[in-house]
Amino acid sequence: MDLESSDKTLDHLISERHRKVTTSLHLEESDNDHQSKFKTLFGLLKNFIGVKDIVSLRISLPAQLLEPIGNLEYWNYNDRPDYLLCIGDSDDPVERMLASIRWWFSKDLKHVKGKLIKPYNSILGEQFSCHWDVTSPKFDNGKFIDDPVSNLTGISKGEKKYRVTCINEQISHHPPVSAFYYLCEEKGVSAYGIDQIVAKFTGTSVKVGPGEQNKGIYINLAKRDNEEYLLAHPVASVQGWLKASLYIAVSESCIITCPKTKLKTILEYKEEKWLGKPKFAIEGKIFRYDPKNDDINKLKNINDDNVVAEITGSWRGQVHATRRGTNETRLLLDMEKLEAVPKQVKPLSQQGPLESRKVWQHVTSALFSKDYTKATKEKQIIEERQRQKAAERKSNKQEFESVLFKLPVIRGKPELKHAGIDALK
Repeated sequence: MDLESSDKTLDHLISERHRKVTTSLHLEESDNDHQSKFKTLFGLLKNFIGVKDIVSLRISLPAQLLEPIGNLEYWNYNDRPDYLLCIGDSDDPVERMLASIRWWFSKDLKHVKGKLIKPYNSILGEQFSCHWDVTSPKFDNGKFIDDPVSNLTGISKGEKKYRVTCINEQISHHPPVSAFYYLCEEKGVSAYGIDQIVAKFTGTSVKVGPGEQNKGIYINLAKRDNEEYLLAHPVASVQGWLKASLYIAVSESCIITCPKTKLKTILEYKEEKWLGKPKFAIEGKIFRYDPKNDDINKLKNINDDNVVAEITGSWRGQVHATRRGTNETRLLLDMEKLEAVPKQVKPLSQQGPLESRKVWQHVTSALFSKDYTKATKEKQIIEERQRQKAAERKSNKQEFESVLFKLPVIRGKPELKHAGIDALK
């Protein structure tokens, strides 16, 4: 097989594997190998009970425990780009807030429909870019219409498609930090932020929260006078280690603020009981607030006179919204009907040396061939090369220079360099 054919085959294998682990397609395959991986990983994690942040340790795992997918490609906050591009469509600011909530719940569909995996740890300077061509969800007088066809895939036949682009870059190695940016230029909608997590293993679960530089996800609506939303992350935990059947549980709250419209949302994730099946329940309120005097972070502290809408349901099922002054409770979205929209990635042959699939190409190829000895060796070559580059920078008293984003990042809000702007086009 020639090099070009080999690259095309690998491209296809990666895309198909990503699609399976992020959608319900994974249910079609045997979980024996998957469970074996996590039993081994659980044994390793037991050595780190009490460690404040196991992510900062950058544990080098054997290659056979990894999925052949890069961290930047897998941990992507845009599983439903069609729900992102329509956030600014309504002239009603409350509906725009509801649209941001809809995207918030849909952005991590992989945790609802897919299975948890351990992707590659990104190297410093690693990049990932992709795009989606999707139709805009339907609305009637500003209200979202639940469309089963576009709900399932994000793509409908015969309708206008909008391009949503994405770039990611690993901007720090210790601690591991990446920056991301999504853009639908035609709609004037963008989302950006810093991805940094801290994780602690308690012995039965891994508790994950936003790191110091991770302030949340910013959404900008250029065609709404640059209206900006900040969506702050809650705390999550990976449960089910003892049974090797992992799932995500979320606690505390997501807080969404929009200073321009003076609307704020608190979405509280309800604690699960020790006994019984998890309910994954959420409760929330949208209310008017004063951006200059903002100290309300719990539902119980909201003045009822300021509430304009209420949110109820399950973040793994149906989410409903009720606007004050009406008796109408309507479906905001149905997670059970949704699937993650597949990413479109340029071929390996057209990728630069720092792009994720290119960086891990030889490890990935070995993993698909189940040649774990070779995969581990190729992984060690990459890691050793990174250590050498770090030593050279230290010797020459040089700082790491990112390609796509300006450094340092202030308030968790990344700014693009010219190369980043070009990459989004």
